[in-house]
Amino acid sequence: MNPSNQSILAGSKLLNLGVVASLSAIGVCSVLAVSVQAQEALTNNAVQFSEDTIIEFEVTETNGFLQSTFGVINTRTGKKTPLFIETKPFDAWIGQPPVARQPGGQRVYEDYKGTVAGGSIVNGEGQASPLIKFRFDANTPYVFYLDSVNPYTKKIRTQLVSTNLNNTRFSGNLEAGESGNPINWEDTGLITPVVVGNDRDYNDFNIIAGGFVLGPCPIRR
Repeated sequence: MNPSNQSILAGSKLLNLGVVASLSAIGVCSVLAVSVQAQEALTNNAVQFSEDTIIEFEVTETNGFLQSTFGVINTRTGKKTPLFIETKPFDAWIGQPPVARQPGGQRVYEDYKGTVAGGSIVNGEGQASPLIKFRFDANTPYVFYLDSVNPYTKKIRTQLVSTNLNNTRFSGNLEAGESGNPINWEDTGLITPVVVGNDRDYNDFNIIAGGFVLGPCPIRR
């Protein structure tokens, strides 16, 4: 995470007065950054907290040919909330894949990178920002999802959930400061429409998460 954003992140010990004020306006507040005690790390298990918990997510980059959306599913209601959306499959998208390299006569394609700065990704609010926050309601199980389409046809290629170990790899924890809790996806797609072998590199959609717990605001007298 970028400290310049003055985000309240687990382990960062930063105070964001703007966020505190906005949370107070809706009846909750946080005076200081505090550790997420209910669950220190996001894993392939369903995510569930004993308190209302806000987690901030940062997208670092995407790789590969498919065009994807990353988000959260409330498993009780089935509601899907997109957190980051690829508006095109990679930064240089012009309707055709980049020129292939052919070392030794073998057809090989570069893994196509997408970034916010390059215009490929917006957050779930439609902003050209690598950051977004999501509030997890107390005692409610959630899972993450990655939906991908073929950018040529716009037909769904894969619909993945984070509880499948083959789809998602988690590392770190929510209290690890800037290194955070990485979430790395394998979309099981090809890096191009041409079969080029095994592409299980778990770098197709890359997220970092960090969080803080919301507490009730004190009553003003």
